Amino acid sequence: MPSEPPPKPDTIPGSPGVSAEGQDERREFRRAVLDKQVLIDHDRVPQPLRARNVSGGGIAVDASVVLEVGSVVEVYFELPIGVAIEARAEVVRVDGGTMALRFLELAHDQEVALRSYCRLSGLHRLEVPIRREE
Repeated sequence: MPSEPPPKPDTIPGSPGVSAEGQDERREFRRAVLDKQVLIDHDRVPQPLRARNVSGGGIAVDASVVLEVGSVVEVYFELPIGVAIEARAEVVRVDGGTMALRFLELAHDQEVALRSYCRLSGLHRLEVPIRREE
């Protein structure tokens, strides 16, 4: 009887990472840096936090307010491309000053905007001109 493969470690959707075993993993969504204010509403108490990065699957924020893993919150922020994102999310990880949230409910047009922003952010980094000293 064949044995079952070991379970994969938890990952945040967004970009390639390294598992506990040191093997590369592919994430479902591309991730992009996002340095913007985010409003997190937990138990009807809105908290302004700072985003670190975002993807079509979730967002990482500075954890100046720490919530328990599994907590469900409402999230509101604006992308630099002019699209407002309002979603329900779950805290999936808290470590090293970062709180990771996975989107649970996200409108299709908002998911498309997030994916587009992440894709464009990756391309933009490649197009940055090199400054030459004169």
